[in-house]
Amino acid sequence: MTAVRACPSCRTGVVARRRDPLCPTCMKAAREIPSRPSWLFDSLLLRQALAEVNLPAVPGIVRAASGLSQKDLATMVGWSEAVLSYYTRGIRDGMYDIRTVLQFADAVGMPRAVLLPMIFADGDAGIGAGAGNGVGTGLSTRELGDLPAVNAPRRASGSHARYWQACADVLYARDRSAGGTFLLPLAMQQWRHARLAARETRAGEASSQLLAAAGELALCTGWIALDAEQLPLARSLYEQGRELAAGSGDALLGVHALTNQSMLHAELARTGPGRESACQALRLAFQAQEEGRYIPAPRLHALIALRQASAASLLGDKTAFQKALTQARLELDRGPEDDDPPEWLRFVDRTEIISVEARGWLNLGDPGHSARLYRQVFESAVSPRDRASFGAGLADALLKQGARQEAITTATDILPTLEGEVMSTRCLNQLRLVRQAAASTTGAREFCVRFDAAERPLAASRTHPDPHLRQGRTP
Repeated sequence: MTAVRACPSCRTGVVARRRDPLCPTCMKAAREIPSRPSWLFDSLLLRQALAEVNLPAVPGIVRAASGLSQKDLATMVGWSEAVLSYYTRGIRDGMYDIRTVLQFADAVGMPRAVLLPMIFADGDAGIGAGAGNGVGTGLSTRELGDLPAVNAPRRASGSHARYWQACADVLYARDRSAGGTFLLPLAMQQWRHARLAARETRAGEASSQLLAAAGELALCTGWIALDAEQLPLARSLYEQGRELAAGSGDALLGVHALTNQSMLHAELARTGPGRESACQALRLAFQAQEEGRYIPAPRLHALIALRQASAASLLGDKTAFQKALTQARLELDRGPEDDDPPEWLRFVDRTEIISVEARGWLNLGDPGHSARLYRQVFESAVSPRDRASFGAGLADALLKQGARQEAITTATDILPTLEGEVMSTRCLNQLRLVRQAAASTTGAREFCVRFDAAERPLAASRTHPDPHLRQGRTP
């Protein structure tokens, strides 16, 4: 008969399944990110455990947040499974040794400032100190270059690869709900650990896993940097992700890198002169189609078609734009409704197709058609992130259609989301023209004041000063 095991976090609940680290209530609490996170797997539950010096609960809380197995976590830290089990169950008091705590924190990429609640007996101690002063408000490009140095694991393994893949999955999921701007320093923490490990890995199966995991984390961090309008950083990360994909031999990862690079060049084409960026976006999308032609993933092929549609609209090719959209819908129809795609592909659905179509018609100079499509997805949006993104697009289209007052009303409607739940520099930048129009519009002063207040902490230079990034490397 299996013995009943008390939850090491709350000490009153019961661990429901043998492989779970915590009781169901604490498992859920460990995955709830606070409003001002200090690192990727930060939670109020973790802060409480540290403040109460309940250190045996810390590994279990990190396991619950990351989804890592006990074996993988023990391997990462350099312990045996038995030792980790003894520590978390309180059979041995090793977690009360500061050297052991620091060894654990360093192994999972937890900044040491996160441990301050243990020193001050206060769960709020050290908030924002884990990743620099910008955590929770986004980092400036100079602050990103000044993040503390990190060390590579002494012996990286498949366990590290699975951990970094879990980091990427969590970042993608949180980006879809809260926006990328506040996530960027958290992503950079883990990416820099993974990058050092990837540089030092040797040939073999574990090497391929590590390179692939590091590549996925690079692409994820680049995706988040794009939402934070850190385009030089995104470009560098995408280039490195593509190199790591080639080294790992992971064809899906390589195609993923190409689709991200295509999107980046489309973003550059929207803000810069000339057609070269749009042409490059189209070339990259067709390259992704060629390299991914044998990969049986309908959502992937739908995404490739959407990248082609975006580039075609920027080049003014209406026929190619509509053809690519039709192809995206056909590809999506090939797959089952309840498939289980990689985390980074989950956003590709019929709503995404409509939003790309809406942006495309705006690129083609038909804001009326764009506004109708944006209104369709905006009114059906469920998540705050989608509401902010589609609302910003709708306001932009309305303004270009000549409906200034309606554009300001729409922008005002989504502003509370951008002031609180969602932090996306990209969304705010979409509203910049509306803000300019509001400056000369009667009754719009409150919107101007609130927009400026929301934008102020997110303002950052667009050119990264760090020479490592200009050369395609991160520090």
